Amino acid sequence: MARAGSNIYKRKDGRYEGRILLGKDDRNRPRYLSVYAKTLRDVRRKMDDLKAKAKEEKSSPLLCECAERWLESGRRYWKPTTYDVYRRIAGRYVIPELGNYRADEITPEKLSGFSDGLSKSPGKTLSDRYKKYICSLVRRILMAEGIQICPQLPEFHIVHKEMLLPGNDDLNRLEEYLLEHLEESTCLGILLVRYTGIRIGELCALKWGDIDLERGILTVRRNLQRVRIYEEDGAEAGAGSGKTKISVQLPKTANSFRIIPLADGLLKILRIHARGPQEYMVSGKHTEWAEVRTVQYRFAAILKKCGLQPFHFHLLRHSFASDCIHRGCDIKSLSEILGHSSAQVTMNIYVHSNMYVKKEMMNLICEIAE
Repeated sequence: MARAGSNIYKRKDGRYEGRILLGKDDRNRPRYLSVYAKTLRDVRRKMDDLKAKAKEEKSSPLLCECAERWLESGRRYWKPTTYDVYRRIAGRYVIPELGNYRADEITPEKLSGFSDGLSKSPGKTLSDRYKKYICSLVRRILMAEGIQICPQLPEFHIVHKEMLLPGNDDLNRLEEYLLEHLEESTCLGILLVRYTGIRIGELCALKWGDIDLERGILTVRRNLQRVRIYEEDGAEAGAGSGKTKISVQLPKTANSFRIIPLADGLLKILRIHARGPQEYMVSGKHTEWAEVRTVQYRFAAILKKCGLQPFHFHLLRHSFASDCIHRGCDIKSLSEILGHSSAQVTMNIYVHSNMYVKKEMMNLICEIAE
């Protein structure tokens, strides 16, 4: 055959044959796809069309498609609360801004620009910690597609603010109120959190059968949360209706499934007020259980009755952890009681100094006579 161009030949029958290199076979020999036409122009057009089609097929999918695949593939393994968080972040931030870009177009520069744009988005101001979380979600989506975007995320200036825990006087006043109203299941539940450090979702899911009053131990087996309802395609059920449901699921992590020894004084109180093993520790007004939002509302009302400044329910867990450290509890035991993956997590997140401890430290340094 006579050559009529790059990989184009004129055959003996008068037709033109164009060969497109597809790659190499398992013996490292070139593989071609041949196209035929009566004219040189037509064979070149066919070759161009096939090359364009091959390029399009080889190009990476849109990020919105990658996100949907990642969400649906992980849905069967994640807890409903985890899926809800990922779905909302993807729908609110990732897909609107990056969804129409090809996955291989998300470069470190593109991700950095996306991060800067999060600071300018209307509505609630996002913290650098949350922006880092959103960007890490983008990277996880890309890694699921086999795309290694970059070893590091954009630089974030995360400010670690000192957490102001409720003072000892406030906690003592709260405890006095709780002890005077132990006939109310909420007060008994709050007292339990005060001296075990369990999470509010774990408290809401706790049944009396989870407390072994003979052995004096509490077993954390479940976590109760309210989550959004999604259809199989990931769309929110009744879009705009805000439909949700109560989900009783496994604890937050594998380490959160744990056994906690109960103090003798607390155990004595629990024995007096114990109910049936299938009854929830904290009951609702119209249900056997009380959900997280209800307990938070009740807690705020109790603080108001005590004449205390409002503080978040989760600070009871922080206060428990800090008190344990300040009273000489070893960090490994505390980490296991709190259900953390490592002692370092406990130290970094839940152990706080307080003004009393700082005062004692200053007195140790200063020896000026009073």
